[in-house]
Amino acid sequence: MQTAGRTLVSLLELNGVDRVFCMPGESYLELLDALADSSIDTVTARHEGSAGFMALADGRLAGRPGVFTVSRGPGATNASIALHSAQQDGLPLILIIGQVPRNQLNRDSFQEVDYQQMFGSVAKWVAEVTDPERLPEVITRAFTVAMQPTPGPVVISIPEDLLEIPMDPPQAPLPAFTKTAYAPEPTQITRILELLGQSERPLIVAGGEFVSDDDRQLLQTFAEKHHIPVAVGFRRHGVFPNQHPLSAGDLGIGTTPEQQANFEQADLILALGTRLNDWTTLGYQFPASPWPKQAFVHVSADASTIGKNVQPTIGMATYGPSVVRALLSADANTSDKLAPTPGRRAWAEKLAAYAAQRLVWKPRRYDDGVAFGNVLTALAEQLPETTSMVPDAGISAALVYRYFPFGGPRRLYSTISGVMGYGVPGAIAIAMREPQRTVVCLVGDGSFMMTGTEIAIAVERKLPVRIVVSNNRSLGTIRMHQEKQYPGRSEASDLPGPSFVQFAQAFGCQAFSIDKDEDIHAALEAAMKVDGPVLIEVNASLTSITQS
Repeated sequence: MQTAGRTLVSLLELNGVDRVFCMPGESYLELLDALADSSIDTVTARHEGSAGFMALADGRLAGRPGVFTVSRGPGATNASIALHSAQQDGLPLILIIGQVPRNQLNRDSFQEVDYQQMFGSVAKWVAEVTDPERLPEVITRAFTVAMQPTPGPVVISIPEDLLEIPMDPPQAPLPAFTKTAYAPEPTQITRILELLGQSERPLIVAGGEFVSDDDRQLLQTFAEKHHIPVAVGFRRHGVFPNQHPLSAGDLGIGTTPEQQANFEQADLILALGTRLNDWTTLGYQFPASPWPKQAFVHVSADASTIGKNVQPTIGMATYGPSVVRALLSADANTSDKLAPTPGRRAWAEKLAAYAAQRLVWKPRRYDDGVAFGNVLTALAEQLPETTSMVPDAGISAALVYRYFPFGGPRRLYSTISGVMGYGVPGAIAIAMREPQRTVVCLVGDGSFMMTGTEIAIAVERKLPVRIVVSNNRSLGTIRMHQEKQYPGRSEASDLPGPSFVQFAQAFGCQAFSIDKDEDIHAALEAAMKVDGPVLIEVNASLTSITQS
């Protein structure tokens, strides 16, 4: 019998969904039963937060929102961490919640929650379906809202009794929703080129809208043509090769006062495809808020960010790659690479030289374990160009942003929100979507103990995920800040835990340990040869964090 639950699954298929992540619940059994008869791959997580993280990562790669399903009340509460990450990162995500039956709504029923109140400040849209005939409209709108103009999270609540109502299957064209085009304004393109022609020290700040390899090549072509240095926004490494002679480094936590002073010498800032959050603007200091010291062009698909904190000379509510494409087309009659003035060449060389010397990790030794940077350096040497790096949060991730060489097809899949626990489930979802690539998760012991049980999925599906656990028996980032602000008083940040090698082996996952520097190369070489998931536990030095 065709039910509303089966209609919902058909609508997901019509919108291109081939994988759904879930933590099963009694409040949407009809949906689960319908999924069993569909073309959709259903992945069962061990926690709702992990299901959300997997869907978040999947949405980065699938060209449509990641989808996950949870039960009402506690299930939805656990799922909220992924919604916040989607909002912070600008990633398309749809959460479907099994709600209490319709005759129990608004009665403070068992596990009932008003999801509009709960998620209204985080989600782009929250809807509760009480009429099955509106399912096609609501689901199609959910995909549209989640995808554009700036992607983000959408929440759909469906009462469990509604899912069981008989309903005719949907009749929809393909694709079921159409992405809206946002064309750059030609007069503004001309004005940008005029500003660029007058500039001696231009700087591109590139953001997360440069998603595809084609988009990133477009950015590189434009930068090379006009000889413009490129600084990537907060945790947007991989948007522009960090070993390129025009790489000016990144804007964020690791930006030094000297580097900021260099950036501030720019006479033109082209902020392309970025919402300019607090980290990318170095606390709203660069460009200066509310009026920059230099000509400032801000391009973002999110119109609400244009002029929000910094007033632009030119503001364009459109996609960064579209503007770069228009800029290249507008001066297509000129040569592929314009000869830079001596001043612009010197400017680019100055920024690139400073960024390049900060990429160099100097090996170091400690008595209490291995400096994790030593492991990262060796790992970078062994990994192929087709590597997807999935750092979690904390010091292990910070070292990736600072020292790992990104270029060519190497990709970074991190979170802007800095959420703990994303790494393992995120890497698993990426390995499902990109089985031909080498997927590496770098995670601290604190984060691993939050979601490390998802390693069971990697074992079950024989996914070639490499998980490197930095075990310093501490919440390292918190401990570092405690030592700076309250020396010798590290309350609550010690974190005794298990042997992660034995933990992984208990799930059927191969595992290796790096106890001292001499173990690094052999352990990594052995791990890279494993056909399937593998975990490497690093006896990481805490002193390297607290005294650096």
